[in-house]
Amino acid sequence: LMLARLPLGKLFLLGVRQAARPVAKVAMAGAERSPAFQDCCVAAAQLMQSDRICLPREQAVQAGCTMIGEAVVFGVSGAALTYEYHKSKEAERQKNEDAREVIRLEASSSNAELRLYVEKLQHEVARQGAELAALHKEVYRAKAKGATVDSSM
Repeated sequence: LMLARLPLGKLFLLGVRQAARPVAKVAMAGAERSPAFQDCCVAAAQLMQSDRICLPREQAVQAGCTMIGEAVVFGVSGAALTYEYHKSKEAERQKNEDAREVIRLEASSSNAELRLYVEKLQHEVARQGAELAALHKEVYRAKAKGATVDSSM
């Protein structure tokens, strides 16, 4: 019962983030060994150099590796979050569609019930119309018979 109340989406996202950290470390280690990446980090550090900040090559590479690691974690977390968002929207859309289908079925069932009731009433009206016509005939015969009885007196 308690497990059903846990926010499974958030737990999943947390698990994905934790799983992304070792991947980020592997990416950072690979980037740290790559001469092309090191050159890019140094070039970026030189572009941002100012009087207050002057990064040596090792610190520039380390900062770049840290950025790569954070980008991997952020990217994986963002992808998981996007997946969960679309999954929840799809579930909401399906729930709404199911509710609409239930309403359609109830309406169609109600329409069928109303048609049957109207048909029953039409048959009843037809039966009563036939009975009324028979009663009119009897009244007419009774009047005609009574008129002949009165005239013979």
